[in-house]
Amino acid sequence: ASPGEFLAPIPSSIAAMAMRGALQLSRMCRGKTIELPVFTKSRFARRWNMVDEDRVKWYNWNLACIALTAVPMLWMYTVNYRTSEETAILIRTLNPTGTEKIKYDLKLYGS
Repeated sequence: ASPGEFLAPIPSSIAAMAMRGALQLSRMCRGKTIELPVFTKSRFARRWNMVDEDRVKWYNWNLACIALTAVPMLWMYTVNYRTSEETAILIRTLNPTGTEKIKYDLKLYGS
């Protein structure tokens, strides 16, 4: 048994309506044009694509990471690391010639 045996025949009026609808649809689409893509003229002229966009994002991310890393380093470079105003006076008093090494009690720092 072929598959067409079990299908009911389509009345000619329905087939005519379907054909009229297809023709009307093709008339509506006739006014539309499909634009052809513009291809490069030479191998040196490149179009902007996703690889270039990803590369720009990668460079910007790297620049942001470098800047964020530099901020604490610049702060540490410029910050006044002395604990008090008298620190320089105390060091100058304890070691006026700068030859002695000042030893700190490491137990004060939790070691």
